[in-house]
Amino acid sequence: MKISNGASNNKNKEIGHIASFFSGVARIQGLPSVFLHEVLLDEANTPVAIVIGFDENFVDALFFKENFDLKKPVFRSFESFSIPVSENYTDRIVNGLGNPIDGLGAIQGKISPVFRGAPPIIAREPVVMPLSTGIKIIDTNLPLGRGQRELIVGDRKVGKSTIATDAVLNQKNAEPSVYCIYVICGQKERKLREIISLFKKHNAFLYTAIVSASAGSSFAEQYLAPFVGCAIGEYFRDNGKHALVVYDDLSKHAKSYRDISLLLERAPGREAYPGDIFSLHATLLERAAKVSKGNGGGSLTALPIIETQEGDITSFIPTNLISITDGQIYLEAGLFQKGFLPAVNVGLSVSRVGSQAQPKTLKEVVGGIRLALSQHKELQKLSQLETAVSIEAQKKIRRGDLVLELLKQDKHTNIEWQEQVVLF
Repeated sequence: MKISNGASNNKNKEIGHIASFFSGVARIQGLPSVFLHEVLLDEANTPVAIVIGFDENFVDALFFKENFDLKKPVFRSFESFSIPVSENYTDRIVNGLGNPIDGLGAIQGKISPVFRGAPPIIAREPVVMPLSTGIKIIDTNLPLGRGQRELIVGDRKVGKSTIATDAVLNQKNAEPSVYCIYVICGQKERKLREIISLFKKHNAFLYTAIVSASAGSSFAEQYLAPFVGCAIGEYFRDNGKHALVVYDDLSKHAKSYRDISLLLERAPGREAYPGDIFSLHATLLERAAKVSKGNGGGSLTALPIIETQEGDITSFIPTNLISITDGQIYLEAGLFQKGFLPAVNVGLSVSRVGSQAQPKTLKEVVGGIRLALSQHKELQKLSQLETAVSIEAQKKIRRGDLVLELLKQDKHTNIEWQEQVVLF
């Protein structure tokens, strides 16, 4: 979070007075000319809140801290919420406001607004450059490309975060280099400690930054964390480099925003979510892109994570994000319980970028795997109904069994795509 020295004289500013305040969520009277995402200041010119909406009577704001003297006024800064961005974020941990929490000092960089528009169509180019995850079932059946937005969806405790962390670990030897930003939103502090330990063990911090807004963080931090992570990733993309940002997870981000909206007495919609939740996530995920060579040729890839209840992908937030993204990796609890790991249901998963973002050699080798798995599933159902199965069908079932065994993989045991070519 950064405010320039130019915003320093409160005497010439509009004055706002807090009308209501609960857990850092406030409605403010005054400030008639304020704009969306503007930072508000206290009497000492210290940033204290961000504007997230307004109507003819009130300004809706999120305070960075949950305690504030309600008798004191707030003032406009005339500046949008911004952070310094640079390569200095690698090997660092920041909170949802972009402030370091690892005790290693301030992060220097070029000041950039956290809320920006997505690259226009004319500035983009097709997603054809592979992003290898090191996970066999994904690289062979659901190949990802640099600049893609691929949703990871499934019930709790089925390995969603493991897919994302393994994708980050696999970028260690990526060419060209891929810088990673891991956004933790609404999770327990224990999860942050586990991810830090994992990244340190595999030396992933050398190219990775963590943005953490845990469940105990303020509403402001939880609301801003994904956008802060996106802004850091955009720095690499806009400078001709490649970045991967993981949002873990957007279901908790949506619930946090729902709580904020209910406290602000906004009209609830489906499942009590506010009407603009789709727009909020769309503006975030549309910023992931592969830009043209004339615009630097960099890319920002997004891996949002969403949690379902009892495998229901038809509920409001999952359907929203499925419609926004370029495909989804669906993890099934039934497969997880049977010991098939990663528990990816290939039939319900899709990568809309497809094989155009797959290394040519790997594409030639694994072309029939998806068909073999589809035939295997259907023939297994048939074999349960009929006692006599043709020899040809038995061969296809055995081939499917073999492919499934080859696709099994323990967590954190990444396999480069060149090795997968030999394997298949």
